[in-house]
Amino acid sequence: MKRLLAARMVLPALLVACLAGCSSDGGIRARVDAALQRLDGAVAQLGEELDGNRLRNAQLIKQYAAKVAAQKPDLRDLTRILAQEATRDGTLYRGLESRLKEVRASVPAEGADQNAYNALADEINSLAAASAPDEFDRALSDPLNVLADLSDGQLPRVDSISAGASRSANGAADFGPGSQLVGNPNYGQWQSRSDGTSFWVWYGQFALMRDLLGGPRIGYGAWAGGRDYSYYHDYGRRNYTSPSARRQQTQVESTARRKFSSEGRTFRSPYSRQRQGASTRVARQKFASSSGSRFGSSSRPTSTSRATSSRPASMRGFGGSSRGPRRGK
Repeated sequence: MKRLLAARMVLPALLVACLAGCSSDGGIRARVDAALQRLDGAVAQLGEELDGNRLRNAQLIKQYAAKVAAQKPDLRDLTRILAQEATRDGTLYRGLESRLKEVRASVPAEGADQNAYNALADEINSLAAASAPDEFDRALSDPLNVLADLSDGQLPRVDSISAGASRSANGAADFGPGSQLVGNPNYGQWQSRSDGTSFWVWYGQFALMRDLLGGPRIGYGAWAGGRDYSYYHDYGRRNYTSPSARRQQTQVESTARRKFSSEGRTFRSPYSRQRQGASTRVARQKFASSSGSRFGSSSRPTSTSRATSSRPASMRGFGGSSRGPRRGK
């Protein structure tokens, strides 16, 4: 156990040293290669954590899935899909593997503009944070709480206040069970029409969310103004969104904003404010991870609303400038 905890703490430090350090005889490509090698190790270690069933929320996902399947046999296919999120076959873990491949394929050629290397470093840093076992475990709270909501109150939410309390605290709309995953590009995407409206479309087997739950088709405008708390949107978006998915999110929001303006309506961005709903445990963990000593950094956020990044504030690009904590925006 002590060796496991030490590995969890050392991996981010190794990546910081690789990304921020200067080598007199190495050069930028050597630092890129070293960063990618360490990132490979971080993703592989996370896979071993899942294989060994050592993540708390992963354990609970499997337990909750079995209980909901027994309670509601008609949802067995859906609970099976959700249970996979606790394994290497889960959408969330496979997303990290896919992004790692994309990063390796996007390494700039020698002599490339510094901005290209800064963008690469930024994505490597995000993937490093997302691959940390503790952060990944917190991200699993979203699919876990979908199962909790499907149990009709028989199973408590984890790392989050209750569904009713959360909607009340945030003035949120009730989009039904599974709404924690809406807007998360690991599970679906916004499909835009020529008139500027966008609707949520689930990926692959997650279409069972729509087919089995029979909820209304969720439009972007209604969701943006009425979304409730989720770990992804309020804490993890920085780490669990690929650059291409982030561009798509920005485009959908910009299109919706223009459409609302043309119709004389007020558009509310889904990220105009951080929603309440995280448990005290998660809020404290996120605050501690952002406000502690960061390999020589003196940056300290003043509230939990700023404590949303698992990246050390001292992480730098390949010769670029330091970037401070960000919200999950």
